[in-house]
Amino acid sequence: MTVFTYTGKNSGGQVVQGEVMAESANAAISLIRQRQVLITHMSQQSVVFKNWKHWLDDMGTSRVNMQDLLSFTQQFATMLKAGIPLLECLATLSRHTDSQPLRRILTSVHHDVERGVGLAESLRKYPRVFNDFYVNMIEVGETTGMMDALLIRLGTYMQRQATLKGRVLSALAYPATLFGIALLVLVCMLIWVVPLFEQMFMEFGDTLPWLTQTVLDVSVGIQEHAVLLGGVFVTSVLVGFRLYRTSKGRRAVDAFLLRAPLVSRLFQKSSVVQFSRTLGILLNSGVPILEGLAVAGRVSGNRLVEEAIQHVRLRIREGETIAQPLAQSAIFPPLVTHMIRVGEATGALDAMLEQIADLYEKEMDRTATVLTSLLEPMVILFIGLGVGVMVVAMYLPLFSMGALI
Repeated sequence: MTVFTYTGKNSGGQVVQGEVMAESANAAISLIRQRQVLITHMSQQSVVFKNWKHWLDDMGTSRVNMQDLLSFTQQFATMLKAGIPLLECLATLSRHTDSQPLRRILTSVHHDVERGVGLAESLRKYPRVFNDFYVNMIEVGETTGMMDALLIRLGTYMQRQATLKGRVLSALAYPATLFGIALLVLVCMLIWVVPLFEQMFMEFGDTLPWLTQTVLDVSVGIQEHAVLLGGVFVTSVLVGFRLYRTSKGRRAVDAFLLRAPLVSRLFQKSSVVQFSRTLGILLNSGVPILEGLAVAGRVSGNRLVEEAIQHVRLRIREGETIAQPLAQSAIFPPLVTHMIRVGEATGALDAMLEQIADLYEKEMDRTATVLTSLLEPMVILFIGLGVGVMVVAMYLPLFSMGALI
């Protein structure tokens, strides 16, 4: 299959751009004509460019960010509620969105819907932008004829998810930034400051204390192998990124986050909020419990939680309740499983899940505040110890020289 990019005019006389995948140029022309586009220019992408584009996609440089998707959802809901036809909404939004990747996707979706393809089916082609939860909500809206109401609910959900993600990042970003700056300062001191003392110590001509000698050896090692160390660091980051994108790598990282000291409670509560909020909204919208569990597990943000939910689905097929296998998984706190059990008994599981999400969202705020207050002094202590060790190491020979004098 080859990628062809094209420029042309649609039936309304508007200039449109897009790309298609086809075996040959003639096949590409046929596909473009099916979209009712008069081609004015068409070109074939080179293999190098295509691979480079895919690599950029993997690195996240051409993804649709959360804010762009949220703006699109809210504007889409407002336009539909105002009575504007679906195709006109898609055409207008595709022209006025600031995100180039989203503009290309919406243009393609508009063409698909124009040819009679369902909106949910068309969005499902872009799983990296529109996840399972998003597509399921759109599908429910198409089925029930309540697209505008479900899009409003979807926009509220996305806003809460963005806020939730921001809380987690803000709790970790400041300590991580401090730690990174501390490492950078220590490395700069080892490269540029410590060598100044080394020249003076060579003139001193006596045996140096072991701490001073160790710091000098580390400084020389960094200077002599700077390129190698830099290459190893960059390679490690790229390899780590690639491994994280694999199933085993993602599972290992998620397992570590759920067991790591200090941060485990934060990530556990974040997963509980995402799972409970997602499943509650899906059940309230009429999605069957098994399908809702599958979607909620995939968007929970943690591979271990997803595996636990898949196990719950299998147990439900055998006639069990949700709460019992959830309690046996040991991933969710006992309070969560107890509240779910109460929700099942009263027939108000969707409302109970919303209450769980609200409760643990407040708990997560408190945990994030405590975590920040703990990590910040720890990082400052690390900076002080690192700088202190180097200062002491550099001044120990001076003290010895003063004693001799």
